[in-house]
Amino acid sequence: MKKKLVLVLTLAGTLACSSMLAKAAVTGDLNSDGGINALDIAAMKSSLLGVSTISDTKAADLNGDGSVDAIDFALLKSYLLGNITTFPVDTVTPVDPEDAWKANVGKITLGSTITCTGTGVAVSGTTVNITAGGDFEVVGTLSNGMIYVNTTEKVKLRLNGCSITNSSGPAIFFQNVDKGFITIVEGSTNNLTDAKTYSTANSEAKAVISSNDDLEIKGAGTLNITGNYKHGIAGDDDIKIENGNINIKSAPTDGIHCNNTIEITGGTLNITATSDCIDTDGDIIIDNGALTLSAGDDGIHSELDLTFNGGTTTVLKSYEGIEGKTVTTVNNGTINITATEDGLCAGTQLVINGGNIAIISGTDGYDSNGTITMTGGNAVIYGGGQPDGCADCDTNNFTITGGTLAAVGGCTSSPTASTSKQCSAILAGPSLNAVVSIKDASGAEIYNFTAKKAGSTLLFTSPSLVSGQTYKMYINGTLSKTFTTSTMVTTAGGSIFGGGGIRW
Repeated sequence: MKKKLVLVLTLAGTLACSSMLAKAAVTGDLNSDGGINALDIAAMKSSLLGVSTISDTKAADLNGDGSVDAIDFALLKSYLLGNITTFPVDTVTPVDPEDAWKANVGKITLGSTITCTGTGVAVSGTTVNITAGGDFEVVGTLSNGMIYVNTTEKVKLRLNGCSITNSSGPAIFFQNVDKGFITIVEGSTNNLTDAKTYSTANSEAKAVISSNDDLEIKGAGTLNITGNYKHGIAGDDDIKIENGNINIKSAPTDGIHCNNTIEITGGTLNITATSDCIDTDGDIIIDNGALTLSAGDDGIHSELDLTFNGGTTTVLKSYEGIEGKTVTTVNNGTINITATEDGLCAGTQLVINGGNIAIISGTDGYDSNGTITMTGGNAVIYGGGQPDGCADCDTNNFTITGGTLAAVGGCTSSPTASTSKQCSAILAGPSLNAVVSIKDASGAEIYNFTAKKAGSTLLFTSPSLVSGQTYKMYINGTLSKTFTTSTMVTTAGGSIFGGGGIRW
């Protein structure tokens, strides 16, 4: 019996030594010979008896618990007997290193005494310092303090009925983070307020919620933000708002300010700001959501492209309503603008592919320093009196291939006949509150609206305006003008500015 044991141990030791020379690649194949057999049983038994060691424990850790023990030995025997066909470790989906931070779950309870759970979170006075990636619930009230994040990992803050006020800086500061997430927990109301002046230690921050890296906000709860220093929400990189009921009650400069892309995919946003409600040096993409904006300057301002794919955007008050410094595109959605200057603006190209648009502006309803292209949509817009207009692109191309537009102002840029495929008419404009009706030769009404502002010029285009047909415009039920669309652009009143001058 002793001789047999010595023989087994000697064999096992030899096998263990050979396994140290070759890295096992298959779970259970301890000696890397390409199969799982009695030799692997002997190698594991030798290791458990302390006679030898296994250089690659990954092949021997059959249940994936991080150690090699009697449980793994039993699993290997069971496999060889045919009782199991796979090892537990092979059915476990490995954790993506990118998601490892999610395993660090903690809770931050604010109050006169702050308590924290989770790894990498500590309290210094009234500042909660987070130095490791994790998912942290935040509850309670902090009357003078902040949450400060400084880590190379991702951090999520779940706001669940919390109130944070800071007298010397921001309420939440992602000073360094791989990506910052704020989740507004469903059914909760949260209040964040910053200081009027920031201390030297907080001088890098710019807003109530300030992030030097990417920031994403979502949830089904309510978040109230009161800005006293600069912005309500600010980010040096991208900002994405997925949903949530977000109220930025005040901001001395911008409501939301960003250096890169701002993307809004849902939620309800009510923003009041002294400067712009939403402002970025990058692109702005609005896919969905309900935005109500009251601005001292622009309702929405982008230094690059500005795109609407859906949602409802209402600018209640602004200097300029919505401005993209390069291309402004409306693909879909509802846009309502009130502005003392221009309404919907573009630096190089204004593109209207769809959506429902209503604008009351002090100067130009549509304003492009480059071209205007209209392929769809339904819009009623108003500009100022002479020399301002309802649709202004100077003498650049104004191409109309679809959609409906009734534009009232002192004058208008003329649609470009050579590039347009849908007829348009330039007519004398209505007085305030006048009911305008346009009918075809059979007397069927093709369009009507009630003028919310007076203007000497009306630019009208519609798919119902067909070439070679005669139409009549009625003002308050009285025939005002009969015109025939003998050309792509029919001029039967009003005025056109640029190029050949004003035509009456």
